[in-house]
Amino acid sequence: MSRKASSSPTAPGPPVTARGTSMAPQLAKDSSHPSNPFQVDFVIPLDISLGKYSTDRNRIQKEVRDGYELLLRQLEEEGGLKIASRKGRGAKGKEEVWVFVSAGDEKIVELVEREKEQDEQHSLPPHAHAVPPSPATRIRLLHSLLTSPPIQHGLGITPGEGRWSRVKSIAALHDDEANKAWLKQWSLGGDWKVGLLKGLDSEHAGLGSHQPPPVHLYFDFLTTYTLSLLPISAVGALFWLFSAADSYPPLFALCLSIYSPIFVAFWRIRERKLAVRWGTKGCENVAVGRLRPEYVANLEKRDSGAGGDVVGTVQKGDDMKRDLKVAASVPIIALCGVGLGVLLMGVFLLEAFVSEVYEGVGSGVVPLIPTAVFVLVVPQIVGQYQNLAKALVKWEDHPTPVGAEKSLTGKTFAMNGIVAYLGLFLSAYVYAPFGQFIMANVQTRLAGHSGEKIKIASSAEKTGLGPRTSGSKQHSIKAGRLKGQLFAYTVTNQAVNAFLELGLPYILRFVDEIRHGKGSIKEEIQKKTSGGAVQPRSDADVEKLFLDKVEKELALPEYNLFTDYAEMVTQFGYVVVWSCVWPLAPVFALLNNYLEIRGDALKVTQHVRRPIGDRVETIGSWLDTLSIISWIGAITSSTLIYLFRPTTALHSQTPNPNVPATGSVHLHSIVATYSDSPTLRKILPTLVPLVAIALAASHGHIVLRWVVTELAERVLWRGSKEQVEVERMQEKKGGKKMVQARGEKVEKTEKKRYESQGLRGGFWNGGEEGAREVGRVGKAE
Repeated sequence: MSRKASSSPTAPGPPVTARGTSMAPQLAKDSSHPSNPFQVDFVIPLDISLGKYSTDRNRIQKEVRDGYELLLRQLEEEGGLKIASRKGRGAKGKEEVWVFVSAGDEKIVELVEREKEQDEQHSLPPHAHAVPPSPATRIRLLHSLLTSPPIQHGLGITPGEGRWSRVKSIAALHDDEANKAWLKQWSLGGDWKVGLLKGLDSEHAGLGSHQPPPVHLYFDFLTTYTLSLLPISAVGALFWLFSAADSYPPLFALCLSIYSPIFVAFWRIRERKLAVRWGTKGCENVAVGRLRPEYVANLEKRDSGAGGDVVGTVQKGDDMKRDLKVAASVPIIALCGVGLGVLLMGVFLLEAFVSEVYEGVGSGVVPLIPTAVFVLVVPQIVGQYQNLAKALVKWEDHPTPVGAEKSLTGKTFAMNGIVAYLGLFLSAYVYAPFGQFIMANVQTRLAGHSGEKIKIASSAEKTGLGPRTSGSKQHSIKAGRLKGQLFAYTVTNQAVNAFLELGLPYILRFVDEIRHGKGSIKEEIQKKTSGGAVQPRSDADVEKLFLDKVEKELALPEYNLFTDYAEMVTQFGYVVVWSCVWPLAPVFALLNNYLEIRGDALKVTQHVRRPIGDRVETIGSWLDTLSIISWIGAITSSTLIYLFRPTTALHSQTPNPNVPATGSVHLHSIVATYSDSPTLRKILPTLVPLVAIALAASHGHIVLRWVVTELAERVLWRGSKEQVEVERMQEKKGGKKMVQARGEKVEKTEKKRYESQGLRGGFWNGGEEGAREVGRVGKAE
């Protein structure tokens, strides 16, 4: 089959030149791709080391050879792919071979047409791809080809698993020119309009020209959420300016309770519209999405005795088994959550009470123990839980990577939420109302051991309105603790996270290069002053610079969207649940997000490998998490306002952690005096109305959410062009079933095969150099 180079222009963004079959050496000097002169799509690093203490040398040598030959055979048999191999840059004992893969334009067009045909069969909205397709679509389709199981006409390469255990990863290379253009767009603020107002499809929007669909959707979500903070920030600033200092304004809490369901409903409609515009509505269906090779392998094991080909479709009963496994994992997650909660409560009590009054042996060290436990122990526990969550998700055996990711997200964020919010809840519902009683008991017990009389400072003594008792040490709960914690979470922690995400990677890479002798401080300064451009003088220089780029990018970590989503959803919780404590929280969240968008764009392009992802139609479990946080916010705000409401009872003490007591007006207290025990009889007059208010707030939020959702459906969805398009597609296909029966072929058309002649030349040497390196390592060992 003859191969014609295509020169059609792409969507706005960097020009995409043709990737024909002939790759002569002169293309190494192509100025349109200075950072990727050979137009490599993927790099597959293969571990060929034999192990330092290998006892079965012959077996491992055979394993290395077989792994390398299997990889090359799979790539060559597919056809339409160019292959090259080079010696990696690993040190002794960590030897690698880098296998480079690229696809011609005709191969990409074939993959595009195959996807279109599949979408039509499953009633997905039509989506016109540019010709040639955008870089994001190109990388996505080729990655799907490499990783999809054979029953979906893929190669089934699963790095680190099974027969692919020697394959370390499948990495796409950054397009440095496109990255610079994208960062420039963000610096000028142009993508705010693109992301929210224009809503163009992913082939033509600035955000989607070279970023995969999951990243595109995340940045659209982040932009939408950030802009939604503008009105609530303005309202919060007004309440902070004109309401009583350190008060809990009920009207502002009402505004928060209205804001949160409106944002959730708006985003729910927006992501649905985007899915229609991008042609991804329904793409996460099992029959359409890429299947997990592990799931297919399990199907093959169960059906090994049935005979015939196993088709990657959901069998009857699989969904029920999976649901039962998910339900069985809930008690395990709950038990882990309780264990972590108990540990955090212990840390809280130690930090809030014991360290305040203990003055015995090691009194200078005791205040540091809570911080040390939180910094050193809690992350280890969360890390072990994440490993457990991954094992549970693997056990559940989800058909698609998207389904597995959603399950893992729900399990992991549950623990992150405990770490993020439990301290605030303990300060609000334990420290503030019962702090005096707990402090008195702690001091009494410590005084009994030391023989020293210790006294709690009363409210009148703390404010100077009453006499102080001589000969006793004064200890009291800290005013403003809750607001101080919220400030630390919304301002200090976010500033630290920004440095860890953006500044620290630069420092670590610089130190690593200096330590390994790959550069010097003088050379780095010269690169910066000269613009970092190094002009190659020969094809060998071009290849060396390219391999240097590959080495640096393979050393980068994989991009994990979970971290970015978790940061924003956690911040949403601080704003919705706790802003009544400090109305300026939305303002600082807005300022942080204005920088966060650009910081995330910089991180995606500089500090992680190029993101790769399948098509997505929703943010998944995060949307349900936002709804739950909105509901919790309504309950928390109403109960805090009730607990810390002003009262004229002169005998009551102040539990408000932000407002000191005065001589005339006090706040309601659950425990009337420091010596009182919080018995049921004493707290019942407060507890019963508190529960009633919480129930009323919960049901009121449910009603409000229903009303807002219905209004959003009527105003934003019904009658829209996206709804019309969905109905048209449903009528056209008549609701065709998405799940195919076993034994039926997913596609009746055979894959096109290309002759390997003409696919080599210059850089594209096939697997020859890699084979020599495999042999050399075996002989050297």
